[in-house]
Amino acid sequence: MMNKILIAKNMIAGDEVKIDGNTITFDSDGEYILEYTDNGSYELEFIINAKIKLIEVSYDNSLEINNKYLINDSLKIVKFYNNKKVLENIDINLVKENARIDYHLANICKEEERYTININHKCKKTFSNIINRSIAFKNSILKFIINSNVPQKAIESGLDQNTRIITMGECDTKISPNMFIDLDDVIAKHGSAIGTFKDDQVFYLMSKGINYNDALKLLIKGYIVGNLEIDFENRKKIIDIIDMYWR
Repeated sequence: MMNKILIAKNMIAGDEVKIDGNTITFDSDGEYILEYTDNGSYELEFIINAKIKLIEVSYDNSLEINNKYLINDSLKIVKFYNNKKVLENIDINLVKENARIDYHLANICKEEERYTININHKCKKTFSNIINRSIAFKNSILKFIINSNVPQKAIESGLDQNTRIITMGECDTKISPNMFIDLDDVIAKHGSAIGTFKDDQVFYLMSKGINYNDALKLLIKGYIVGNLEIDFENRKKIIDIIDMYWR
C-alpha cells in the first residue's frame, strides 16, 4: 500500500513524510501518491534524500503549479493529468553526485495546458530522463518547454528528453526541447514529435476484426497507460477516462 499525499488549496496532508509549511522532505526509500484534489495555485518544495517514486495525479481541476525539486538521491515521477487547465512551471535540481530524475508525464489535454520543465544539473555524474506522452483534443492548446542546463562542473552527466503529442483534430501544439550544455563530457539525447497515429497501426488492428473506434481506443490505451508505472486504482481511473472519451 502506497502512502498518500493530498494537496488542496495549497494545504498538504500526508503520511510518513516530513511536512514543514509547503516543503515536503523524503528521508527514507518509498513510494507515494500525490493528488491535487482541488483547483488552485500551488508552490511546493520537495527535498529528496532517498530513493523515491512519486505518482502525481489530478483530475478535472484548473491548476497553476510552481514546484521545486531538490534531489540528493534519486526520484522517479510518474504523472497523469486529465484537467480543465494547467499552467505548470517546475524546477528540478540535481544537487549531489549521482543524483537522478526519471520523469514521465502522460496527459489528455482538453482545453489549455502549458508546461515548462527546467532540469538543472548542479553536480557531476547527474542524470535526467524526461518523457512526455500527450493526447491533445481538437481546439485545445498544449505547449511544452523543456530546458536542460548543464554547466562546466557537471562532467560525466547524462540527459535525455523525449516528448510526443498525438493530436485529435486541429489544435495548437508546440514542443521546445532546449539543451544548454557548457562542456563536452556529457551524453545528451532528445526527440520530439507531433502528429497522429500511423494509418497502418489502425489498419492492422482493423484487419483483426476490430472496428475503427475500438482500434483507436486500444492505441490510446497503449500510448498513455502502456509504459506508465502507476498504481491499480489510478490505472483503472485512466482506462475509464479513455473509455468515456472514445466510446
